[in-house]
Amino acid sequence: MKIRHYFHLLILMVAALMVSVTSLTPIYAQVIPIIQYEIKQQPSGEVEIIIPGRIKDVDKATPKSEEEQAIADARRDVKAHVNKTLWFTTGCFLPIFGPMRSQRDINTTDIPAARTLGKSPQYVAFYIDAYRIEMKKTRYNWALTGCIVGGLTDACLVGLFLNYYLD
Repeated sequence: MKIRHYFHLLILMVAALMVSVTSLTPIYAQVIPIIQYEIKQQPSGEVEIIIPGRIKDVDKATPKSEEEQAIADARRDVKAHVNKTLWFTTGCFLPIFGPMRSQRDINTTDIPAARTLGKSPQYVAFYIDAYRIEMKKTRYNWALTGCIVGGLTDACLVGLFLNYYLD
């Protein structure tokens, strides 16, 4: 089998990989509408909004302070809201700009307001800070992973291309 056949096979494999990754990216990117929710009034007067099926992997350990609770809630919400496929694909197709774009500041409108209703100002401040930091970190990690995978794929393609045309 000639090098040309390997080159064509590699191009087909990369194209299939890219199509499969991009087909997983939803049209609405990171906006997931809330259709159902339930509001519970606690005896202490706080209001809790429960969104069924949105937050998974609830920690069994109860945080001891309001700060720890806000940070734990923010981390769970980021896991539920971040679009990993979008940031991986952004890193693949925009190798330098993908990770840079992931570090852009999170707007206040992107933070779920339902999680802060009826909470104290300290809780809200810790929640917003932790949400922004965790969202930036998660976006950056996925964009950097995509950047590495895309860079290695590009290097292999360039190597095969040069080997094919220089022979």
